[in-house]
Amino acid sequence: MDNLKARYNKSPLRGDIYSLSELKIILDDVVRDFMENVKNSKQSKVSTDIKIVIGLISTAIALVVAYLSTTSEFEHHRNIIAPLTLFYFIINLLGEIYFRYVGSSMVFEDRVVSTNISAPDPTYVLLVYNKNKLIPSKYTKSVFDLFDSNGRLVHEEFLDDLQGLFEK
Repeated sequence: MDNLKARYNKSPLRGDIYSLSELKIILDDVVRDFMENVKNSKQSKVSTDIKIVIGLISTAIALVVAYLSTTSEFEHHRNIIAPLTLFYFIINLLGEIYFRYVGSSMVFEDRVVSTNISAPDPTYVLLVYNKNKLIPSKYTKSVFDLFDSNGRLVHEEFLDDLQGLFEK
């Protein structure tokens, strides 16, 4: 953990204190670094792989539809373009549903970490689901306590909090 603190001392993490999504991304990156460097737990790449596959399939469908629509009339290729467009819609809808409910968590070898910041109350909520426990460990802290007035992350305190949370 000392090398992680030294790295953040050397190049402090800063964010716009008026952008909760930016602050959440910074905090999530610190959690990911902590899990990989301190806990030696690698993150699962399944969500990334699913995004890549959906993107490649969507691009291929869009290229075929664009090619067919520019080379001839729609009436000639209606039987091909309509199902391709429907398949494009379905695959992207299923991807959106997956990432809305399942893919937003960080999945590691022995834990699942889910984070959230809500707009009315800028509190960072971190839930840690261990593989052998049903009830998650919970960490909550105001973003005003995690970042100073210039938007610099108070990383020493946050890393110590993470160490305490993951030792539970």
